[in-house]
Amino acid sequence: MRPMSRVGLFAATLAVSAAAQTSSSRTVAGVEIPQTPLAIKAEQYVRGVEPGFLFNHSVRTYVFGASRLKSAGIAFNPEAAYVAALFHDLGMVPTVASPNASFEVDGANRAEAFVKANGGTPQEGRVVWNAIVTHDLPSAYQAHQSAEAVLVGVGAASDVVGYGPKAFAPGTVEEVLKAYPRLQFKTRFVAYMTDHCRRKPASQIGWLDRLCRKVAPNVDRGSVEKEVAAAPFAE
Repeated sequence: MRPMSRVGLFAATLAVSAAAQTSSSRTVAGVEIPQTPLAIKAEQYVRGVEPGFLFNHSVRTYVFGASRLKSAGIAFNPEAAYVAALFHDLGMVPTVASPNASFEVDGANRAEAFVKANGGTPQEGRVVWNAIVTHDLPSAYQAHQSAEAVLVGVGAASDVVGYGPKAFAPGTVEEVLKAYPRLQFKTRFVAYMTDHCRRKPASQIGWLDRLCRKVAPNVDRGSVEKEVAAAPFAE
């Protein structure tokens, strides 16, 4: 084998350096933020659409969820979980919301299409879709979904309604909040949810349904009895 010239060695060093910069990791509270091309594109897209307080919540959702699953010894696909966490509340943003669907379905549809358009597989798109749609359903539903769905559900719940005193190692929460501040999250998130309920009061499938019924109590949400009675069968 011929020895590498100084020029060749210099070129190789530059190539390694560039590769290292491209794949450089970003770690928050011991959780590595995925830096795959799909993850980076998803982060750039969501950051450009969501207000800062909601984007920060999305990243905190991933970090909190990943931390809890790692502590429990549950393996997951970091890329799929991160993309799902990024998109899980996107459907609340009026500029990307559909006229009638729940915010979960709107976000899931956007995420699945984004995954497929940016190099992800149809299976990964489906995993992301399911994780977003089920993220605010009761834990009994999430327990039968993928690890990525559990991560988004646990992570979002930890950031929105809180967590047990032993959920995280000492210093974890402080480090996460330093990297991704809350930015008056409680007040601004409730305002966003209330606006969503006013625009689409009968759309909800999960946790937000209770607020929508309070915001718009007189909206016709259909009748189970009438649907059964209208079935095209003779009795």
